[in-house]
Amino acid sequence: MGRVIAIGPGGRSQAPARRDTCRAVIDWVLAHQLLDRTLLSPPCTSWPRADRLRKDLYLSCRYYCTCGQPHCTRKYRNIPPDNGCPRGGQRISCHAEVVLWTDPADGIRKLCVQFRLHDKTEAMREVVRRYGPDPNAWPYFSRRKTRKE
Repeated sequence: MGRVIAIGPGGRSQAPARRDTCRAVIDWVLAHQLLDRTLLSPPCTSWPRADRLRKDLYLSCRYYCTCGQPHCTRKYRNIPPDNGCPRGGQRISCHAEVVLWTDPADGIRKLCVQFRLHDKTEAMREVVRRYGPDPNAWPYFSRRKTRKE
């Protein structure tokens, strides 16, 4: 069975449900200027909990903007002509994975989530610098038109 998308006013689909469970973690990373650094979560008790934390980090970052508007990331894209948040908010993306980490204190391997937060606007600027302004020349572009053979 596929995903069920809620229909809002005017028959338009609504934004997916937000998860702000890790918003405090994102705010802490921004406050301590730890963007683009690999960080480790506290140990998790089981694999499902660690995987849930990994997903929560990803979904919290997906809809995060420092301007505080709930649908800012859905309304404004990071590519021209929008260039991100019109209020100058900072958007964050996340790369997270579950890892087995050996604790140096007791030598026991523990489940942790290793994650790294990035600034989405800076990441898009780097792609434009590296590959040029034409999205069809980028290695990945989700809205690329495919030719039918």
